[in-house]
Amino acid sequence: MGYKDVKKEIGSLKKQGIVLMCAVSILLVGCGGKETGSEQPGIEPIEQNGGESGNTFAEGTEKTELEETVVPDSTDMENADEAAAENAQALYAAQVRHYYGGILSQITAAWQLPNGELDTSSLENGFGQMSDNRFAVADIDGDGREELIVCYVNASMAGMMEIIYDYDPVLDELKREFTEWPMLTYYDNGMIKAEASHNHTHGEFWPFALYQYEAESDSYKQIAYVHTWDKEIYDEYEGQPFPQELDTDEDGTLFNISEGVEPSYEYENYKYNQTDYEKWYDEMMDGAQEITVPYQPLEHESYADFTPAYLKLKAEEAGRERTDTADDLGLLILSEDRFLNAAQTLLSEKYGVELEQPEPNFEEHTVGLVDGREVFSFTALDAGDLSYYGEKVGDVTIFGIYPGISVDDAWKKLSAYGFYASPYGEVENCLITGDGFGNISIWFSAEDNKVTQITVMPFCAFAG
Repeated sequence: MGYKDVKKEIGSLKKQGIVLMCAVSILLVGCGGKETGSEQPGIEPIEQNGGESGNTFAEGTEKTELEETVVPDSTDMENADEAAAENAQALYAAQVRHYYGGILSQITAAWQLPNGELDTSSLENGFGQMSDNRFAVADIDGDGREELIVCYVNASMAGMMEIIYDYDPVLDELKREFTEWPMLTYYDNGMIKAEASHNHTHGEFWPFALYQYEAESDSYKQIAYVHTWDKEIYDEYEGQPFPQELDTDEDGTLFNISEGVEPSYEYENYKYNQTDYEKWYDEMMDGAQEITVPYQPLEHESYADFTPAYLKLKAEEAGRERTDTADDLGLLILSEDRFLNAAQTLLSEKYGVELEQPEPNFEEHTVGLVDGREVFSFTALDAGDLSYYGEKVGDVTIFGIYPGISVDDAWKKLSAYGFYASPYGEVENCLITGDGFGNISIWFSAEDNKVTQITVMPFCAFAG
């Protein structure tokens, strides 16, 4: 399999979410694709003795005491299964937040909404600071997965909006579940009460719509709209007088309750009294409790840990298959604020790499020499970048790869850390871990299917 095939396979995995859900699949049906036995990169088929079923012995031999099958303790197996399931669930939840970090980065840095679905003029021409707006990450619809709620208010009345996004990492799909004017109350039965932006009705009661979450469509559907007619405000409507005979509580107000998607403004629909409305509303809500939404200011500090948390979990998972992580320069980006200094210290103290600044007028550029040969390069501009080229030095790697490793193996190892083919890179072997702040970019050159030079750096697609 060539590196182009591997790239295609990794892209397929990303689309299907197989990398993320593999641990769960192992517990249930094994780590295959949608069809049992589908080939996955980096997963070798298990061969049994000569292709036969297990527990076979050569003719004329007998089992000894040492050869008896050792059955693991059931409690240990259950604990291991529970731990694997917990790890998989934690990684799943972290990947969702990691994706939302990319959306929030796009809004705060580029003033854009994902997928170009909505008009962003209100974002570009907003009033005040971006942090005047807010967002929340919570399982607001009760489907077991967290949603992203973006509440944008520093705009004109017409430009204000609150959006609910849902990201499915298994399908790698983002869905906009709901968009409304941001005067909302959320309830634990999947209901949203959405007050109107303006009251153009004939009563003082503020009109509102009710929306209900539908699991089948993974979206909210309007199920009712309520407004009123006050006699003191308008004596007649559409040329007809206020229906005094229907106002049995004699408060001068009649309710119009429209069930369904479209509200009704027909004269004959103003027929409910206050007690009728309250009974209807109580039946609709059925004892639902209001949800306190954990809003935060829409600024980088509020979501800065989303991507690092995910990448560290991916690194822990990938590290279980490695014994050479101590000298991995890529992992320093995840753990050190000044990763270039940490890399230089490790290389000079452990491997005797000589550090020089070859250009007196370019103090931000440093090279690392091994026996007089340049093997490392460090550039302390912007977020900083680190290069490793020519030859392998001891156990030094960058996310498991090094000069001399095959291109195929490089892609496999990088995919284990959450890297995938970058849609922004102009070079062939360019990978990223995501779009938003806190991500990492890596690219490498190759000859004869062997990696020759590697460069790694922090990355955000929206940072200018």
